Amino acid sequence: MKLPFLFGALLAASSALADLKPVWQIDGFKMPESVVYDEQRSQYYVSNINQGPLAVDNNGSIGPIDSNGKAHTLEWVSGLSSPKGLALKGDYLYAADTKELVVINVEEGKITARFPAPEAVVLNGLAFDKKGTLYVSDWAGNKIYKLEDNELKVWLSGKELESPNGLVVKGNHLYVASWGLNPGADFTTDTSGLLKKISLKTGKIENLREKGNDAWMNLDGLHPIDGGWLATDFMKGELLTLDDKGSIKSSEKLAPSAADFFLVEGQDLIVVPYLMANKVVAYKYEK
Repeated sequence: MKLPFLFGALLAASSALADLKPVWQIDGFKMPESVVYDEQRSQYYVSNINQGPLAVDNNGSIGPIDSNGKAHTLEWVSGLSSPKGLALKGDYLYAADTKELVVINVEEGKITARFPAPEAVVLNGLAFDKKGTLYVSDWAGNKIYKLEDNELKVWLSGKELESPNGLVVKGNHLYVASWGLNPGADFTTDTSGLLKKISLKTGKIENLREKGNDAWMNLDGLHPIDGGWLATDFMKGELLTLDDKGSIKSSEKLAPSAADFFLVEGQDLIVVPYLMANKVVAYKYEK
């Protein structure tokens, strides 16, 4: 797959000054899409897409950063294709890798399992529920998968998912950061994205704001905070604070291609991968 023409413009704009205060920055990643923090081992894991975001090309990787942002390894675990969303559970790191879910033993630094989803278009966001069940979004395929009995199965599908990206399980619901309907080659959409709430029991989908009643957004990363949510708008390069109804309370400027961030709440730190700028930046998050 050739890179969309928009990527050049995103890269050119990625030097824009951020309103948030940078704490550290590491350059040299290969299209980093997602970051997750491993508190037990005091390090971050970063997914490197490396070229085509939808490609099954075996050139993607996972690279760690130490907790101080002073050292990193680009290709700690290779053999992936275009890994995006990450989730950590115990000694295992899960990566959404286009048409499969990849499991990595972080103590050994080795891939231990692969769960195929051949009909998926591009697996993206990950979230565990309290029982340990893993949910996986298919961004361009308008599906949500569930890892069950060692098999990745479609749990929910339909255009009403509107390009599901970031996922969070909270209580008895799965919350979805949607990108918007019908993303094109340049990632623009026919409709604005929005926050969705899905019952884990019934699969009922609820939009948390009425369309047209808020600013346009293309949501990527998602994290719960008191009274609402933090989300990244990939296209505009903004960190959005949403209320519990999914409407924008405030926004702070990052830069275009800000993807699936991680909030380290104990340190008040937001770590943001910039897909097209090939860098990861940590910012001080002032509530």
